[in-house]
Amino acid sequence: MTTALDLHAWELAEQGCTLLTDIETDEQAAEVLSAFGELVPQYDGSLRYQVKAAPGFEERRYSKSVNTILVHTEAPGWNPTPSYLALHCRVQATCGSGHTELADMRRFVESLPAQDRAALYERDIDWLGHNTGGVGAEGVRRPVVERTAGGREIVRFSYNLLTTGQYDPPVDASVDPADLPLGSFGIHLAEQAEAFFREQKRSVLIPEGAVLVWDNQRMVHARSAYRDAKRHLTRYWIAAQH
Repeated sequence: MTTALDLHAWELAEQGCTLLTDIETDEQAAEVLSAFGELVPQYDGSLRYQVKAAPGFEERRYSKSVNTILVHTEAPGWNPTPSYLALHCRVQATCGSGHTELADMRRFVESLPAQDRAALYERDIDWLGHNTGGVGAEGVRRPVVERTAGGREIVRFSYNLLTTGQYDPPVDASVDPADLPLGSFGIHLAEQAEAFFREQKRSVLIPEGAVLVWDNQRMVHARSAYRDAKRHLTRYWIAAQH
């Protein structure tokens, strides 16, 4: 007998994302998400991270600002990266924006010229860690697309890192290409990825009481700017059993 969770698991495997509804509490979210794998600690060591605008981040592209966040995967400096990412909407913005945007990175890789595509598998990048005490704080050196011993492919990506050398840069950051992880090629790659993303993205305004789950090792995501600072989502990282 096929259950609702079976259908969500199928959507996650086939489409890279799925939306679960009628989830009101942290406990309900944790219970339903456990069907996809184990909840794991995030940057600060907590299982839950509150995505909500806070003072001090007005000029940065950061989860606690209201600014646009550009295309990336979560925690590319961790090994392993989270298998899945989940956002539980507690209070949605009333301004009609703050969309979570997703696109399939596999399709982007396939769309590239052979030389650019090969570089994604062959050229290593120093993916920076974070200084907030999480398990993966030291960073890793890996290509954009890593082939595992089991034949799986893990995508790491950050428009910001490739164009500014930082994950959460100031909005107006400008850096000499010679100081960037992949130099001018990294800027070229980031601009191609952004153009692909704008054409192919799926844009979701997560309803209150719903959880959007996506494959973080396959999909890239971004967020549109918004004005209503009451917007509040809770983020989870999930490690799947492969």
